[in-house]
Amino acid sequence: MSRIKTKYQGVFYREAITNGKPDKTYYIVFKDTHNKTVETKVGKESEGVRANYCNQKRNEIVTKQRLGEDLPTIAIKKKRNIITLDLAAEKFFKEREMQNKDNAHTQSKYNNWIMPVLGKMDIDLIGLEEVRGLQESLVKKEYAAATINFTINLLNAIINYAIENKLSTTIQNPTKKLKQLKVDNARDRYLTKEECQSLLEAVDDEPVLRLFVRLSLSTGGRLETILSICKKDIDFTNKIITLKDHKNASSYRGFINDDLTSYVNEYCKDLKPNDKLITMPVRTLRRQLSNIFADLFNADLDKNDRKNRVVIHTLRHTFASLLAIQGTPIFTIQKLMNHQDIKTTLRYAKLSPESGKEFVLKLLA
Repeated sequence: MSRIKTKYQGVFYREAITNGKPDKTYYIVFKDTHNKTVETKVGKESEGVRANYCNQKRNEIVTKQRLGEDLPTIAIKKKRNIITLDLAAEKFFKEREMQNKDNAHTQSKYNNWIMPVLGKMDIDLIGLEEVRGLQESLVKKEYAAATINFTINLLNAIINYAIENKLSTTIQNPTKKLKQLKVDNARDRYLTKEECQSLLEAVDDEPVLRLFVRLSLSTGGRLETILSICKKDIDFTNKIITLKDHKNASSYRGFINDDLTSYVNEYCKDLKPNDKLITMPVRTLRRQLSNIFADLFNADLDKNDRKNRVVIHTLRHTFASLLAIQGTPIFTIQKLMNHQDIKTTLRYAKLSPESGKEFVLKLLA
């Protein structure tokens, strides 16, 4: 039975019939400490073994030899207890919940995009080819580049978690070798004051949506931040609201004006201190606001036009943009947005009255 080379050095396979079906049996070849050629069977494709896994095991052996370490006698023996990506992901999301992070939306991304492609695979067998295959499958479905990059980054986080918690014996996370898609991630769209008023009028008959929109436009909080607000987080006397930044695992202060303070006070008068102001399911909230945005702002826009489409995050962008337009110092905006890096806030500097716009307009006047 002839050996068939793979693209990996020292990795090959032989073809045979297993249970009436074609199968591949993988082997690795390396030099021992006496410079003699050693050929070792790794396993069959029907058992879940792949060429990239064999290459990883061969590299481990070669590295241990170079460092003068003892080789494990079962270094390439097939694992008895397979840890699938789904199992690692389950533990990953459970730990995030324990850290009080609202990750239901992120978990849905895993369930919809990663699980169908890689979920049942042994996590140790996921290599660059498999990660690239996931990326290509999402490209074919015409998802936005930013969405695809988010998915790969999520896979990266899960595999890193598995490595750190000994769920995987992988030495290097394969996602690190994959180039991310180029994307212009800057959202230029924000709502004018007139558009804000139109939006508030559109949700006037929906108390929960109206409260969400008003809090978003008044604090600039992300979706998860607004949904986390409890009655106890509001200081009605000083018109201060404590906001939780789940992205950066921190808390910060926002402010609400007299009108919104009165509105919120009336809205939550029957709530207990630990009760959340907004309990509408996030999917319902997203769907209802998406329909309103479509009617008011997104007519005839491509679904992947991130620059111009209005989405929930546009409300946060609007908060910062309107602050900049009225001349709010950039470091004050950074504090109100709870940005960790001033570079993130500087994107709004172009909207400042001191941006130089008035001088440019006078050039050829």
